[in-house]
Amino acid sequence: MGRQRLLQWLQIYSLALGVTSQRLVDGRVQQTWLTRAYTLIINALELLLLPGMFYLTAQYIEKTSVFQNLMPYTCYILYSVSYATIAYTVISRGKRDSAFLELERIVNRIMSQQVHQVGRSLNFIYCLKLSTMIILCVNSTVLSFMVPNAKNWNVYLITFLFQNSMIIPVIATYRYFLALWHIACCYQSINCRVEELVSSFKMKLPTRSELEEVHRLWSQHSMLGSCTLRMNQVYGVLLLAARFDYLTFSVINQYWGMLFMFAIETPIYMVMFGTFNYCIRFIDFFLLDDMCDLTIKAQNYPHHVVTEGNWFKEINAYIMYVNTSKLDLSVCGLYTANRIRWFKLFGSIAGSQSKECGQNTMALPHRHAAQWQRRDILCASQSVTSRITKKPQGPGVVTNATGSQAQEPL
Repeated sequence: MGRQRLLQWLQIYSLALGVTSQRLVDGRVQQTWLTRAYTLIINALELLLLPGMFYLTAQYIEKTSVFQNLMPYTCYILYSVSYATIAYTVISRGKRDSAFLELERIVNRIMSQQVHQVGRSLNFIYCLKLSTMIILCVNSTVLSFMVPNAKNWNVYLITFLFQNSMIIPVIATYRYFLALWHIACCYQSINCRVEELVSSFKMKLPTRSELEEVHRLWSQHSMLGSCTLRMNQVYGVLLLAARFDYLTFSVINQYWGMLFMFAIETPIYMVMFGTFNYCIRFIDFFLLDDMCDLTIKAQNYPHHVVTEGNWFKEINAYIMYVNTSKLDLSVCGLYTANRIRWFKLFGSIAGSQSKECGQNTMALPHRHAAQWQRRDILCASQSVTSRITKKPQGPGVVTNATGSQAQEPL
């Protein structure tokens, strides 16, 4: 009940931000003309007002920042990328809502015919993802009141709207996570039912109703595959834009973190809060790719129990279909979103950064040695020059630094 209540609050928050026009009623999403009209108005206001709020925020940081030549440029880059991602998220909302409603009808139809079974891994990742989303939503509100040198309520109001709008792409991708989670649960229920049927075939021959049920499970499995590809196609560009937005957020926030820790006098609680928010965003981003991996595994589940029982034509056809219809959840055809590629990506980034740091550390003593050598040469040349200038001259003649002679005044 507590998890369902949190999910309902998050759905209301998504509706308030204009991410979706659907609301959650008794565990099912509903859409009315009032929610559609409200969301349309909110989306229009976001497209018109967000550029001004981003510009005012960057101007405020430029006036209050110690590093006027460094901070504003990164702000303009981050806010430009964020606005482009938010604009696409808002414009493409209608297609995502329609696809989500279609998915819910299919999922409800399948789960009404099957025993709802959720594995431990799916239950754990669902709770963890919901927790990260709640924390990010709360943090976006808390950050609105951590504005330095703010003496006017207009600053807090703009910051509040700015922080809540920055989380729009994160909530939109969370709905894609929910869609994949429901699909994986349906796959898991179908796989469990197939295992039960095959186990029963060890002791007796299948009845006609059981063979018809195998065909029905096959049809449901195929329907889920088509629905998964449909959701991946609808969310493809958004996932690519959200990934680029997260990459920009990650790089710029690492730069800001180094400035706040080593160059700017910042309270320790602000540094710890920023680090905590960055780590939560990092985990939230990883869980989306992990969910893609779990959905593919549930769809292509190996039925080893079949080899231990009686072999039938219907079971043979179903197993051949499952083994030859593996999903490919590629993002716009560029890459496949899964856990292995995620680890390879960030492992290569971390490895290149550590290698570069090591090279810089090894080159540091050579740089110091070269600097000391140039300094010794400069000191030796200055000493030779001073000896030349101190050479005794005739009476009434003074030698200046350029070697020219001038008559001493009498």
